[in-house]
Amino acid sequence: MKNQVSLCMIVKDEEEYLPKCLKSIKDIVDEIIVVDTGSTDKTVEIAQNYGAKIYYFKWNNNFSEARNESLKYATKDWIFILDADDELSLEGREAFKVLLDMELDEKAIYHFETLSYYGSVIENGNIAVNLNPRLFKNYRGIHYEGEVHNQLIRVDGDYNAVCNDVKIYHYGYLDKRIISKDKRNRNIPILNEQIKKDPNNKFAYFNLGNEYGAEDDTNKALECYYKAYENFTPNIGFGSLLILRIIVSNLILKKYDEALKFISIGNSNYPKCTDYYFYESIVWKEIDRPTLQIKALKKCIELGEPPSEFKFIFGTWSYRAYYELGKAYMKYKDYYTAYNYYVDALKSKPDYIEPLYDIADVLKAQNVSLEEMKRIMEEFFPEDKKVHYGTIADLFYHIGYYNIALEYIKEYEESVNVTENTIMLKSRCLIRTGDFKECTSINYNDKKSSNYVILSMYKVLSFVLLNRYEDALFIVNSFNAKNLSNYDKKYLGVYSELIKLVTQKSTSMLSEDENDKEYMNIILEVIEILLINNKFDELTVSVNLLNLVNTKYALLYLGKLYYKHGYVDLAKKEILRSIKEVDIYDAEGLDILKY
Repeated sequence: MKNQVSLCMIVKDEEEYLPKCLKSIKDIVDEIIVVDTGSTDKTVEIAQNYGAKIYYFKWNNNFSEARNESLKYATKDWIFILDADDELSLEGREAFKVLLDMELDEKAIYHFETLSYYGSVIENGNIAVNLNPRLFKNYRGIHYEGEVHNQLIRVDGDYNAVCNDVKIYHYGYLDKRIISKDKRNRNIPILNEQIKKDPNNKFAYFNLGNEYGAEDDTNKALECYYKAYENFTPNIGFGSLLILRIIVSNLILKKYDEALKFISIGNSNYPKCTDYYFYESIVWKEIDRPTLQIKALKKCIELGEPPSEFKFIFGTWSYRAYYELGKAYMKYKDYYTAYNYYVDALKSKPDYIEPLYDIADVLKAQNVSLEEMKRIMEEFFPEDKKVHYGTIADLFYHIGYYNIALEYIKEYEESVNVTENTIMLKSRCLIRTGDFKECTSINYNDKKSSNYVILSMYKVLSFVLLNRYEDALFIVNSFNAKNLSNYDKKYLGVYSELIKLVTQKSTSMLSEDENDKEYMNIILEVIEILLINNKFDELTVSVNLLNLVNTKYALLYLGKLYYKHGYVDLAKKEILRSIKEVDIYDAEGLDILKY
């Protein structure tokens, strides 16, 4: 290629992600510079296997100094920046090669799109978009400043060049990644110290707000954002994103007027940013103004894909807007329009499968025959249908057609593979179809799996419903709560108390936290399984599990559950109790009372 490139990286304990990163770039760059700040795993060994030049830097709580250390070892004409949890996309590799064969301008700072996955798993499709400086000329004094979120300090006369086609995936905001790197506890003290030294540092306040926001401390986050907003000028690099963060924070705090105020400010200063209209639609949805919600979503689609510098939440101009339009029309039982918008969402992003679940809801609401429903669902997977039978099984599980789901699971396991997901889904279906004996016979011995406790508890409930209480108790007693996650401890606790109830033993309080919804949701699942199987004697006993949690939402959600399964009078009774006894209700609950 015409231009030679040094890849410069700083790393520490990156053995999980580093191979994927280096594999994506190794055949494009001319040298790999890796500065290690104290790894204790196989990071250095992995980097050496990819031909990297290794240097060491004692960590001093300053990312910019570490980053600048990597720059000083670069010997090629251009510097390319990646983090260890980045990956150059497949399409991005080809686009990057094309770029490097062009006549590059040494005064240009080349910005590429970073697509950051966030949430629990990549498959959920939650992606935030950032435009980051990635490629710049060496030997020109360009360097980084800022202890945490380092900023590239350019030379006078330099300018930003945006290359939309070079896309980089970033995995650093996935939940498990944040926990493993302990990012929040690491970054907050550094940023506070930075502000102490420079109280007028707006960017530090902005980043501190992001850290508090990630910890769900929205009030503190908003305080920081407002400090960053003081004497606001729209041309600051993070201005459009700052406005968005203020909008989102106010929305979380249900300060709708304030959110709308900043949406107006955002639209005035950055009219091409679709995210503002998307969050405007959420405000209207929250306060039940469907006409305005739909108008805002259609504006997102009308604007289309924004310039990279105004692109933050991926898909607000396409599949996300289409999907929310489908939900809006579904609420008012306009099934035809809802269906078409769900299909538009799928066309915009074929790997975004969430609309398929809503399409299943539409088909069920329209009383489409099972054979026709099967045909429609399978047509969404035109190639290698059987490979997708696991997903189709989950779609039928979602709408309560458990026997059909089991048919697809069987075909999938026979023709494709037996996976943890299919075992889990099979267990959920079996217990809901009343095949308790078969549910107890499922063998799954991976005790490290996140599903192991839940699968075991389904066996416990199956044994209870078979009146085999000793077998149920044996499974419960086989667990040591000290070795379980907090959520699994709650699962185990609920089923332990269930056995005590059905065997008429003394029970213990599970939780005094009135805001704890996890216990409540586990209990409601038990109740739902009993409702589905018409196990009313056991249901009468099991409802008492709700007395073991102090949550104020129990009656409301129990009422919704009764309504979902057609027990309207019982639903009304519980929702009225919720209103009278704990003053808890919502729009859905009030709608149920109208029936």
